[in-house]
Amino acid sequence: MRRGLVIALLICAPLGLLAARALSLPRQQAAQDPLGRDGYPLPARRQPSHQPPQRGVALGLFAEDVSFSYAPLLGEIAALGASHVALVVPLYQSHAGSTELRLHTRLSPSLEAIADAVREARRAGLEVTLFPIVRLSEPRSPGEWRGTLEPADRDAWFRSYGQHVGDLASLANLTRATRLVIGSELSTLDDDVPRWRHLITLVRAVFDGTLIYSANWDHYRQARVFELVDEIGVVGYFNLREPGEPSDVAALAARWRRIGRDLDADLAIYDKPFIFSEVGYRSRQGATAAPWDEAADGIPAPEEQRRGFEAFRQAWGQTASSAMRLDGLYIWNWYGYGGPDTTGYTPRGKPAAEVVRQILLDLERA
Repeated sequence: MRRGLVIALLICAPLGLLAARALSLPRQQAAQDPLGRDGYPLPARRQPSHQPPQRGVALGLFAEDVSFSYAPLLGEIAALGASHVALVVPLYQSHAGSTELRLHTRLSPSLEAIADAVREARRAGLEVTLFPIVRLSEPRSPGEWRGTLEPADRDAWFRSYGQHVGDLASLANLTRATRLVIGSELSTLDDDVPRWRHLITLVRAVFDGTLIYSANWDHYRQARVFELVDEIGVVGYFNLREPGEPSDVAALAARWRRIGRDLDADLAIYDKPFIFSEVGYRSRQGATAAPWDEAADGIPAPEEQRRGFEAFRQAWGQTASSAMRLDGLYIWNWYGYGGPDTTGYTPRGKPAAEVVRQILLDLERA
């Protein structure tokens, strides 16, 4: 009976707490905050502190079995040398024009399951980042995805999305997660500073941890929401070669170094900690030419996945002369069975796992 009451409070508390805290925000606070480039006040933000780099691995909460335990996977992540884990929570909307989001009854975890995963992660000694992503259940065309959202009513979309992010913010506070990604790869929406400002102000009323925005690799220059968050995240699916070009480690690492110089020049204006919110390669042929390609099938190529991670290590590791300081990264994605005959992103049971271990060790020594 007592456990049932605790769970009920955990699930019901977030929305009420978000609303109550938002109503009690001092009206004069915004006027005292610094102004953004559009002349409007920015939400109050945490001052960045010099902390050890985030040695992170992402873990998708993608299990369809409601009794699934993430504890063994979290134990593997800790044993790999990670200090942080990003627990990925899929939110669903029907298509790119929809305005209502939901936790899918089969493909999303419940709030209780998220809370259990956070507690298991903390038992494993990992700091937790909650990481919501938007998925489409009924896309109207192959090109529709979260990076092409065009909701019929933007205000309605932000209200619905903000409700779910508010739930996660309150849950993060209750379970002592330390970071929250307030959005990822929302390229058609991440320059809408006024709406993001309102959402982030409400989130900060219930969560006192670090806020991150995760921009897509081909759109980070336009992501003005970076002005409002504590840490800048970029999804690192840059193509390291064109199809047919060499895929040896030296060539791939050289490409990563050029990308690093571009990131340094483009993001210096924010003067904020920088992380790769996702770095990953599928273990299939062509993965380094199109790391972002999630299309099914393909020919297994665990060695190409290994070379992709090794090139990253040589460009960004402890002994590399990378163009900018890396404040952390999250390897995508430990969820899945793995093994050398599979073509997914997980490094589990593949040669890339040892390279990932070395990447995390290099960050620890940084």
